Amino acid sequence: MISKRVFLYRLYIVFTVVIIWVLFSVILLYNIVEVDKAVLESRRLSFFSLAFALIGTIVVSAEAFFLKDAFRKLPIWLSTILRMTLTFLLFLIVSVIVLFAYYLFRYKGELSFMDFEKNFVQKVILTSSFLMAMIDLGVLSFISILVLEIADKYGPGGLRNLIRGRYHKPRKENRIFLFLDINDSTTIAEQIGHEKYFNMLHDFFADITDPILANWGHIYQYVGDEIVICWKNNSKNKLRCLRFVKESVLTFKRKENYYLKEYGVVPTFKTGIHAGDVTAGYIGIIKKELIFSGDTLNTTARIRSKCHELKHSFIVSIDFLHDFVVPVKYHINEIGEMEFKGRKEKSKVFSLEFN
Repeated sequence: MISKRVFLYRLYIVFTVVIIWVLFSVILLYNIVEVDKAVLESRRLSFFSLAFALIGTIVVSAEAFFLKDAFRKLPIWLSTILRMTLTFLLFLIVSVIVLFAYYLFRYKGELSFMDFEKNFVQKVILTSSFLMAMIDLGVLSFISILVLEIADKYGPGGLRNLIRGRYHKPRKENRIFLFLDINDSTTIAEQIGHEKYFNMLHDFFADITDPILANWGHIYQYVGDEIVICWKNNSKNKLRCLRFVKESVLTFKRKENYYLKEYGVVPTFKTGIHAGDVTAGYIGIIKKELIFSGDTLNTTARIRSKCHELKHSFIVSIDFLHDFVVPVKYHINEIGEMEFKGRKEKSKVFSLEFN
């Protein structure tokens, strides 16, 4: 069962794509009128917009909540073809049902099934306007899948930031960073083989996505067996960061049997958490990436690297704890002052534990 946050995120994407469908209805009406001017005499733009909103909600919801994940383990070309085919068939079926209901509502003749069916097929299905609608809807199905893929690529808010040009110029921001690394990854890869280890990584990152979205985290980077997550620096997000760690641990405890059955090992992880100023902006010419730069990231990486040495799975910095009252269910214990490469002054670090 998906979390509330994941559900709301996907619902937001559905709502965004449905708006595109409604706007597209204006273009569709224009194309239909070009091939069948009589349509405008008995149809209104409001009808097309409402019909597109209804059809779009059903079709895009099916794509976002079911089809998008159903073929994720297949090659992308095959996954895209299958999704395109099923999406097109689905809105073809839904479109016929909607048009059938509308035609039935407006039908003036005798309610004979044979006559009604014949009139419906001849006056609706076998028309140039219906063919034009199917062509336009085919294009729209591709656009819908493309938008969903771009949303997955850039994550929550990423598509909106890209369109608005938020990071086309460098911006100074204060953020929380969490570096999460799988324990004993080299040993596990040698034990189960690199191909099986890659599949385990795939499952690991898929399972950890729910706690990330549930706690409003932004996935910054995947680096091998490491994931970097960030939040804007405020008290609410600090709590979400801690809650993410706890929920992630519980997630893999619940899926312990699955990982033992599939891979013979249950992955565990360590994290380093820090907060501070960074510079954010898009870089790249033929492949754009949102990049954060600054000492904050270097320090977070070094805090995470101290986990093994200090024998603590989760370590946070004093900068993260600044102006933050830690809830009683999270236990923060001072480890001491540590030297970090590249920093002149020592900095206090703390271990994170929870019941």
